[in-house]
Amino acid sequence: MLHATSRRGLVVLLPLVLLAGCLDYNEELTLNKDGSGRLKLDFTVDMSYMAEVSKAMGEEPSPEELRGPTREEIMEGLNVDGITVPDLEVDTRGTKTRVRMTINFANLEALSRVEGFGDDRKIEFFDEGGGKVRVVYSVDTTDLIPIEEMGDPAGEADAVEKKIREVTVRARDAVRFRARVKLPGPLGRSNGRPVQDDPNASVWQIDRERDPEKHARLGRGKVTMLLLIDREHLPFVRELKPLPAKDDAAPGPGKR
Repeated sequence: MLHATSRRGLVVLLPLVLLAGCLDYNEELTLNKDGSGRLKLDFTVDMSYMAEVSKAMGEEPSPEELRGPTREEIMEGLNVDGITVPDLEVDTRGTKTRVRMTINFANLEALSRVEGFGDDRKIEFFDEGGGKVRVVYSVDTTDLIPIEEMGDPAGEADAVEKKIREVTVRARDAVRFRARVKLPGPLGRSNGRPVQDDPNASVWQIDRERDPEKHARLGRGKVTMLLLIDREHLPFVRELKPLPAKDDAAPGPGKR
């Protein structure tokens, strides 16, 4: 059971773990032959779920507590050498805030230093052999989608606990993640879906209906995207890493 003191603690905790991230997250990464590139982001934050939880606990959230990210807050995480932001739109309507922006990066080191849009964003290059490179693009979704169900579904719960769990489960069910990656040459394989009319790109889409198992892991670790490309298309990569030992390696890219 949740005592009054625990509930007061939750009021502080919930803004951090419940819908401080994105319910609907889309990104498009384009990598150029010189190692520069572009990252386009389009995501929506919906704070109405947090309002439901606060009200269930007898709290009336203020407009400030229910607002989404501001332009100034977003730009703070993008104040990085080698990063420019040619486009940024922040559209707030009620409890929903939609952010659309384009980030140009001079190199992958600059991209890795961007904060607030996927922790530990990393692109690695492995020697696949036969003149092929395995590109591994990973994004930690923990800070993108920090939503965690509250309470024990099998345990005894009062009406407030039940309401909190119902709202947070509903919020997780609504989460969607989509990424499109384009490399500077045709892909041999990937563990994503091919893009019609663009042999250089693949798409990854995770939602509850399409893949419940992967969807359940969103917000709890990395999404890993694997692509195979000819070495000649990545002249900026000076040195390739050896493939990890078989027991430690992620599954190889599936056939396109």
